[in-house]
Amino acid sequence: MRTEQIEAGAAIARGDEDVPLLDEVDTQTTPGQDLRRFRAVCIVAILACCVPYLWVLWDLWTGTVNPLRLNGSDSNPIYDVQGRAIMHGHLWLPGGSISAEAFVHDGRQYTYFGVFPSLLRIPFFLFTHSLDGRLFALSLFGAWVCTAVFTCMLLWRLRILLRGGARLGWCEAVSYGVLLATILVGSVLVYLASRPDVYSEDLAWSVALACGSLFALVGVVEQPSRGRVLACGILVLLTNLNRATTGYSAILGALLIAIWFATGRAGPDRRSWAVPVAMAALVPLAVGCAINYAKFGSFFGVPVSSQLLFKSYGFGRVNGGHYFGFRYLPATLQAYVDPTNFRVSSLFPFVTLGANRYGSIDATRLFATEPTASVLLSAPLLVGCGIAGLVSAFMARHKLELKPMRLLLVSAAMAAGPVMLFGWIYERFVADFMPFLVLSSALGMVAIWNLMDGRSRARRIWVAAAVALLGAFGVWSNMAYAITPDVNWTHAQLINYLEVQRSVSDVTGHPLDRAVVVGDHFPADAPLGTLYIKGNCAALYVADENTPSGLYVVNTVWSLVERAPDNAFCRSLLKSAASSQRTEGRSVPSRPRSPVGAKAPRSRIRAPADATR
Repeated sequence: MRTEQIEAGAAIARGDEDVPLLDEVDTQTTPGQDLRRFRAVCIVAILACCVPYLWVLWDLWTGTVNPLRLNGSDSNPIYDVQGRAIMHGHLWLPGGSISAEAFVHDGRQYTYFGVFPSLLRIPFFLFTHSLDGRLFALSLFGAWVCTAVFTCMLLWRLRILLRGGARLGWCEAVSYGVLLATILVGSVLVYLASRPDVYSEDLAWSVALACGSLFALVGVVEQPSRGRVLACGILVLLTNLNRATTGYSAILGALLIAIWFATGRAGPDRRSWAVPVAMAALVPLAVGCAINYAKFGSFFGVPVSSQLLFKSYGFGRVNGGHYFGFRYLPATLQAYVDPTNFRVSSLFPFVTLGANRYGSIDATRLFATEPTASVLLSAPLLVGCGIAGLVSAFMARHKLELKPMRLLLVSAAMAAGPVMLFGWIYERFVADFMPFLVLSSALGMVAIWNLMDGRSRARRIWVAAAVALLGAFGVWSNMAYAITPDVNWTHAQLINYLEVQRSVSDVTGHPLDRAVVVGDHFPADAPLGTLYIKGNCAALYVADENTPSGLYVVNTVWSLVERAPDNAFCRSLLKSAASSQRTEGRSVPSRPRSPVGAKAPRSRIRAPADATR
């Protein structure tokens, strides 16, 4: 080995690029060293990602560390109430305990949310009531850790399946670490962490358990055994007990692999595994159907018309009350896939969610919509590697290992199908794309480095650099979505955020001063981040577009930041804006009084819970 290092060093000194790196020469020893290197990179990536993720989850401009942080007043304790009900041996919930989210069946109220997160709470409930309705953030962190672990294991399993004992150089190892970091803090997962509530928890666990199911299914494909099939069945069951979209996707994946075995395409020796793998899908399906029947009297789906929310807001008058349909596809494509649905700003953090103002298309009204961003631009590394994964899986004709991957890719993509046909558009629903993005991008990353075998040192470095650049952009954009104002923010969060934004503005040409509007009436159609000063700092508001708009919520929401006499920040902001505008030879923008009889702008004022009143 010492001789090989000397020869490699001499070749590099001569300027020969077609030689491996010195550290890559070391990897020619044993597969155990490759695994240790992979583990080290994954551990470093996870620990590095913990810092921004936990700051978003436990702090997010509050100035304190709170592992039990809630998303403002939006803390509907659905999982807690359901957990208490399970402890009493039933699934029905006390009337009025989950407000308008309840479904009424046979005179009793139920929830459509899965039972898995409720089961996680039962060990806490055995000892205390003090944590009821306060476990969202802890559960989200648990789901994030599970996602990290399952993704690492999935990556390594795919590499073994497709690259065998090929040596693991540092460039390849670092690329895997960047991909892992992108999944953890460069995707919608960090956006979910910024809003610790029942909706984010549902989606975060769906991603974690779906990744676990995919890892188990790849293991069954690689080498079926009793332990692997049993683990597959358990993970598919838990996935189905959490969320229907990813649950049915995992069930479909297991069924497709069972059919693959039964047809003999995986080899005649694996036909006998078809029935066990099929049972790993059918048993979870039966359990899920039994729970659904106990709740709603049907094996599949939920009776939408029996939801209190549906009745309260008259949703039956819109599109016949149908939440799902191909009529919504043009709107969802614009919201989640359209590359133009992305906005760059001169204000920190410089990128924001797209306005998504084209919700109603072809006279099809949506039930609710909020600003979203194109997945294509928000996660370029996941999408780019995903395309490479699709090409490698469907274009390779002679690689037997890749053929069952096609089945798993199809099943993972099915998880996003319902969201694309859903009449409600939210940024958090991007989580249903994550199982497909994780599997396809992991497959693509392995395929890319498979192609780099025998390539020059310089090309390997360029590939690793490109991976790092795309990953960094994904991390920045998704962190930006997570740290921008939300209607549930407190007064402290708004002030701390605006202070940082102003500090950045002071060194980037004072763009914040140009976002200040002074007047007596709220501006109509104000972009995210607009600061409205009423009169002579009687009150300061910030425009928040990250709020549902549709049938029951108006478009523009103004969050109260300060109100006289406690308006020190407002006065300093007004003084700075006036000074900046005088320097540029202009006056501070203002809105004139509306003429008598004029229609007021569509806006809603929302004051944080602890705002100065």
